[in-house]
Formats: sequence, structure tokens, C-alpha cells
Amino acid sequence: MCGRMAHKELTWAQLAGWMQGLAPGETEIETRYNVPPTAMIPIVRQGHLGLQGDLARWGLIPAFHRGSLKDWKATTINARIESVATAPSFRAAYRGGRCLVLASGYYEWQVRGGVKYPHYIRPSGNAPALLMAGLESRVRLPDYEGPTCAVLTEPVRGALAQVHDRMPVMMGLEAAADWLVGGPVEALPRLPMEALGWHEVARTVSSIRNEGPDLIEPIEPVAPDLFSL
Repeated sequence: MCGRMAHKELTWAQLAGWMQGLAPGETEIETRYNVPPTAMIPIVRQGHLGLQGDLARWGLIPAFHRGSLKDWKATTINARIESVATAPSFRAAYRGGRCLVLASGYYEWQVRGGVKYPHYIRPSGNAPALLMAGLESRVRLPDYEGPTCAVLTEPVRGALAQVHDRMPVMMGLEAAADWLVGGPVEALPRLPMEALGWHEVARTVSSIRNEGPDLIEPIEPVAPDLFSL
């Protein structure tokens, strides 16, 4: 899954220099290192004139929802590729609400000795962001009007399986373009695992009250308490 991310000095100008033809969003991306669900996060959609940046509320609300935002109780920050095409909350967005969710990195928690240890997953090279396959649904509710989004996840690949059993669907720029115009997620070339790097970080990131660049700094892995095994 993907339940926390970071936007490390990520700007629309930086992204526009990387993604050819990207029109920046109207609101600048806020630099944050501990971004939880329900936050406004950067997305890119395919517009009539090309790629369009925007901010969307993380946690997809399907168009059929007629109550208020607080009435929506389902957890829809992630959509599993195994069921996204048929799941009632996601199928309409899968057909006609493709987007990219952008992050400079995301967090996953590895369980060792019954304790969860956070890891920060990021691009290993010079790419300014990870491109995650996303879904968008624009809603007009009594207490919120605007885009909402979810991140697609799939079974983990490669050595990252040592950290968690699932991961976001991530891709390069060419495959991202195919995703936005409706390509089936199963057929999309994935970002090579060597394009990712990860390291353990301090457990302070586990609380959304904590913020700052120290949250993504690597630490020496903590040995589990043998008496708790």
C-alpha cells in the first residue's frame, strides 16, 4: 500500500522542466515531508491541450456519493490493480479518470520482531519525483468541491519485498503517457527496480504531527528486541 508520502521541495516549475508540455497547477505544491491521506497532493491529468497539473484531495470519493465528505467512511486512498476495474468505488475513475500522483518519495513500514520500522522509498537517480498511476474523481459535496484521488497498488517486486508486500504502480514518462490515455494497467511497463532506492528512517515519521527534512534522513537499522520474538 501507500499511506504516507513526501514532497521534498517539489515545484510545478521543476516538474514542467521534466515532463514536456506540462501546464503547472494554479496552486503551488507545499513542501512537506510527512503527507498523510486527506492532504492535497499533486496530480497530473491529460487535458484537452496537454498535461495539466493540479492538487487533489488524497482519498478518492466516487461521483455517485451524495452525502458530505465526512459521511464517506470507506478507505479509498489506494486501489488494488487486481480489482480496480470492477470495484464500485474505483471502476468509473479507472475508465475515465486517469491521473498521475507525484511524490518525491513515499513511506512503508517493515515489521521486525513485532515492531513497525518506517522506510523511505525514492528515485535512485536524478528524477525529481516518482510517477504513480492514479485515479481521479471530481466531486461537488456540501463540505468539499474539487478533485479527489487514489494511488494504484500492486504486489511488490524485487528486493523491496523485504520491506512490504505491496507497492504503488510506478512508471517512467513514456509509460505514464500510455496510462493517462487509457492503457490497461497490466500492460504498462513498470519503473525498473534499479530506479528506486530506499532506506530506514526514524520512527518519528509514524506520527503525522511530526514534520521536517530530518524525517527522510537515513538511520542505522534498528535491531529487533530478541526477547519480543
